[in-house]
Amino acid sequence: MAQMRICTQAFHVTKLGNAADEYEDAFFPESFTDRVDGFRCAVADGASESVFAKAWAQALVRSFGAGEMYLDKLRDEWQKDVGSQRLPWFLEKKSRRGAFAAFIGLSLRTNATARSRAKADRKPRTSATDWMPLEGSGNGAARNGSGWHTEKAQGRVSGTWRAVAVGDSCLFQLRGDNLITVGPVCKSEQFDNSPFLIGSKSTDTIRRGDPNVSLHSGTWSRGDRFYLATDALAQWLLLRHEADMPAWEMLRELGATDTRDFDDLICEMRAEHDLHNDDTTLLRVEVT
Repeated sequence: MAQMRICTQAFHVTKLGNAADEYEDAFFPESFTDRVDGFRCAVADGASESVFAKAWAQALVRSFGAGEMYLDKLRDEWQKDVGSQRLPWFLEKKSRRGAFAAFIGLSLRTNATARSRAKADRKPRTSATDWMPLEGSGNGAARNGSGWHTEKAQGRVSGTWRAVAVGDSCLFQLRGDNLITVGPVCKSEQFDNSPFLIGSKSTDTIRRGDPNVSLHSGTWSRGDRFYLATDALAQWLLLRHEADMPAWEMLRELGATDTRDFDDLICEMRAEHDLHNDDTTLLRVEVT
């Protein structure tokens, strides 16, 4: 069975004016380079207006990466952790409302792995990792994913991918410097200040078919890159793409010894008022 080689690298910058330990986004994995049959990764954007958003965001991405994203269980664990702490009155009041986060998770499989999974007997499951469509499609057909946009692209299909998103963190699929897929927000003007978020104390159970859950599937070719970005950076990337000044080469070269540091780039963009001041996170996933 032909495996895929995955290489990831994460970049993140705290909101200007905040200390490093006030960073409230999360990503999974921290780093990864290996040959595998299947792979999961995720980014979550903790809402700074809520309390203990960092812990909630971390719980979401780690559980997705482990294939065990059961929201009821995660909410119970979050509540036990927060409830065990002695909090000042103003934090205690906030904790009653819970923490909130935008989320996007990506699953990659080789063709052989996808076929064997589709043939396997499937028992009813309620994990959010199983909301995704069972099969990828060559044209990136969406389920509840009207905000996604996919371009037709040349290249030998090597495997399938599936994504689940809640909120406005985005996925970009690049083949060379060509944008193949973007979503769940695909236009810069569509970002706003009130996206639907996953809550740590919500009584609602988010299920397949929920209009706030965006699902999408597609195919990948060896050499493709996927970028998972939180909202401020995602909006900036779309603005550059719409202005025919794409930043894909910059993303591809991030982390190289002879290129500028991600922190410096984000600080410069903020200073020029091109980028909203917020925790900023980018996870790059290269598949070969």
